[in-house]
Amino acid sequence: MRVLIIGSSHPWRMEAATENALRRAGHETLILDDRRMKRAIGRRMTQHLVRARARRFQPDFIFLSKCLALDLVTVQRLIDNVPNAMWYHDPQWYRDTVRHDIGHIASVARLAETFFVTGFDAEWRALGTNAKFLPAAGDASIRPVDPVPEYASDAAFIGTGYDASRAALLLQVSKKYDVRVYGPAWDPWRAELKWNGRSVEGEEFAQVCSSAAVTLGINPSRAEGGESYTSDRTWMVILAGAFYLGQGTSGVTQLLRGGEHCAWYSDADDCVAQMDRYLKDPDARETIRSQGERFVRANHTYDQRISNLLSGTAWTVDSVIG
Repeated sequence: MRVLIIGSSHPWRMEAATENALRRAGHETLILDDRRMKRAIGRRMTQHLVRARARRFQPDFIFLSKCLALDLVTVQRLIDNVPNAMWYHDPQWYRDTVRHDIGHIASVARLAETFFVTGFDAEWRALGTNAKFLPAAGDASIRPVDPVPEYASDAAFIGTGYDASRAALLLQVSKKYDVRVYGPAWDPWRAELKWNGRSVEGEEFAQVCSSAAVTLGINPSRAEGGESYTSDRTWMVILAGAFYLGQGTSGVTQLLRGGEHCAWYSDADDCVAQMDRYLKDPDARETIRSQGERFVRANHTYDQRISNLLSGTAWTVDSVIG
């Protein structure tokens, strides 16, 4: 099958990871980075170039990401009479369609045959989309590496500092343990947190995950109520060698089993209590870490998600192996 992908060509983004999985499955792909084109040649010319390259490629299927640099008429012309799907990894923003970018994403979603989201599918359906649940995933090429002393810590968190509630939890844990924070936009807390000041990707990402005793997952406050929502970092850090301690909800604990694939906490106090427990038991951490990596590699990489993308079927827990 010839699959056209509209989205970021950055190797650390989900569109490129999806393309890699499609190619491993034997599909021919073309990825068109609409926002990069817009920066290079302007929005108007981007519409012409995307349509021209799509015509030459003659796709059997079109996979849409946010399409922020494409006009709605361009998107409609691309997908006319071509099977298609859209996959949006930040579903909690359904409340903010008055924002120009979120409103545009919602409009594109209404054009798509299937709008896959990693949570809040009922809320997105109420906005007129054919929303279906499909959890985020990790790239199967991500693997653990040998620990590096400079990245050693009791706990690491990798993510963006746009949410004060995340900072509050990290500050509470850091009162007792050595916590390192990686990612952009933590400036308001730079005096209180051990922050590296930038993003980590590729091998450095794996070095952080493989070197920390625990890697934390913290949902943003606006994800509250998303019982099955979890970030793609959940899968990425486990594939990269992390013992993962995340924020448990009734839905997400069906994706990974606590005490077998990872560990879960309910609030900041419980997070500290789980840290107390697992830092005292390195053998348990290693057993859970290795089981978690095997489980995620078998169930939660992009290689397992492409069948849903191409068929338009929602993900169910019944598809989990082992």
